[in-house]
Amino acid sequence: MANKEDHMNMKNMSAKNMENNESNMSHMDHDDMKMDHDMTETDHNQMNMDHDMAEMDHGQMNMDHSQMNMNHETMNMSGMNHGDMDMAGTDMMMHGGSMMHMGNLKVKFWVSVVLAIPVLLLAPIMGLNVSILSFSSPLIVGIIIVLFDTALYFYGGMPFLKGAKAEIQDKSPEMMTLVTLGISVSYFYSLYAFIANNFLNPANHVMDFSFELATLILIMLLGHWIEMNALMGAGEALQKMAALLPKTAHLVTDNGETKEVPVSDLKVGQAFQVRSGESIPADGVITAGESTVNEALVTGESAAVTKNVGDKVIGGATNNNGTLTVKISGTGDSGYLSQVMKMVQNAQQAKSKAEDKADLVAKYLFYAALGVGIIA
Repeated sequence: MANKEDHMNMKNMSAKNMENNESNMSHMDHDDMKMDHDMTETDHNQMNMDHDMAEMDHGQMNMDHSQMNMNHETMNMSGMNHGDMDMAGTDMMMHGGSMMHMGNLKVKFWVSVVLAIPVLLLAPIMGLNVSILSFSSPLIVGIIIVLFDTALYFYGGMPFLKGAKAEIQDKSPEMMTLVTLGISVSYFYSLYAFIANNFLNPANHVMDFSFELATLILIMLLGHWIEMNALMGAGEALQKMAALLPKTAHLVTDNGETKEVPVSDLKVGQAFQVRSGESIPADGVITAGESTVNEALVTGESAAVTKNVGDKVIGGATNNNGTLTVKISGTGDSGYLSQVMKMVQNAQQAKSKAEDKADLVAKYLFYAALGVGIIA
C-alpha cells in the first residue's frame, strides 16, 4: 500500500511539474512574442527613419540648382520664351544635331585622310598605271589597296550611302545619289580589277580606280564639312541673338512708379524704363531721357548711336548711359530681333536657286550615267 501511495504521489508530482513547465513555457512564449513585437516595432521605427531619410534626400535634391549641368546640344527651345519672342520655330535640336553632325564630319574626314594615304601612294594615278610608290610584289600591294579601299568606302562614304538611300526612297535622286554612284562604281570595279589582274590573267591589264575613289570621297567630305561649318555659324548667331533680350523689364505703372516684371508680360502701348548698362527688352519709341545705345549685336553698327526723345530703339540693344523711358511698339513676333532670327532660320532651311539647279543637274547626270553604264 505504501508503495502504491508513493507511486501515486510521484505521478501527481510529475503531472504538476509538467503543468508548471507548460505554464512557464507559455509565459516564456508570451515574453518572446512581446520581444518579437518590440522588434517589429523597432523595424517599423527603422522604416520610418528610412522614410525620413528619403524625404531628406528629396529635399537635398532640390537644394542646389547651381550645380546642375545643361546640355545645350539637345535643348529644345520651342517652349522657351525670350521676352515674349516666339521661339517655337527655332528648334535648338536642329543646331545641336548640326553641331554633332559637323563634329562627325570633321572626325570622318581626318580618319578618311589617314585611310586614303596608302591608297594615294600605292594605287595607279588616274589610270596611268604609275604609282607614287612601287614595290616588287603587286599581289601584296593589291591586297593593301583593297583593304584600305574597303575601309574608306564603308567609313568615309557612309554619309553619301545613307543620303542616297533617303533620296531613292523619296524617288528623287539628287547629289547624294550621284556621288554614291561614282564611289560605288570606283570601289567595285577596283575589286574586280584586283581579282582580274592577280588571279584571272586577262589579256589586257584592267584599269584600277582606287585613286579616284579616295580623292572623290575626300573632296566630297571636305565640301560637306565646310557647308556644315557655315550652317553652324548661322546657328550660333541665332543662339546669341536669342540671348540678347533680358528676362525682366522695369515696367512703368500708371502712377509713374516702376515695377520689375517678366519681359513676356510686356504689351504694346505700355512703357518701360531702361537704366544704364541694361539691355532694352522690346522695340519702342523713347518718351523721356537721352543716352547712347550700342546696337552692334543687332544691326552690326560698331559705333554707339545717340538716342533722344522720339527716336526708335531695338529690343536687344544695350543702353550705355543715362536712363530711358520707352513706349513699346513691338514685342514677340512683331519685334525686330524676332524677325531677323526668322529670316536667318528660313535662309538656313530653304535652298537657293543655285542649289535647286545643282540638284536638278545631278538628277539628270545620275540617270545619264546609269543609262550609259547599262548600255556599255
